[in-house]
Amino acid sequence: MVLDGRLSRREAAQLLESNERTIYNYVKKYLSEGPVGLIDHRRGHFRKIQPEQELKVLVYKLDNPRRSARWIRDRLKLPVSVEAVRQILFRHGLSRCVVEPGSRFGAGLNKWDPF
Repeated sequence: MVLDGRLSRREAAQLLESNERTIYNYVKKYLSEGPVGLIDHRRGHFRKIQPEQELKVLVYKLDNPRRSARWIRDRLKLPVSVEAVRQILFRHGLSRCVVEPGSRFGAGLNKWDPF
C-alpha cells in the first residue's frame, strides 16, 4: 500500500507499531531486491547449554555460594557467556545471597534471595 501511494510511511509505521525509518528501509530493500530482500537472513550465535551442564553450574554454586558466574563458567569450561551462567543462577534463585543481620563480611551465608 505504501508503494501504491495509498498509505503514507507514517501511517504504515503506526499500523505496524514501528517507525518511519523501518518502513523506509523495507520499501528501499523491496525496490532494490524484490520480495527476497525482505527475508531476514540473520543467524544467532548462541550456544545452548545442556541440562547436565546446567546441573553442574547449580552444584558448583550451592557448594560454594561465593563463587562468581565467571569462575563457574571457566572451571566447567562451558562454551557460553558469563551472562548465560548468570541467567541460570537467577532462574534458580541463586543469583544473589542475603547476608544475615549481624554477620561480618558475609559470614553465615545461608539464605538465598532470588530478588
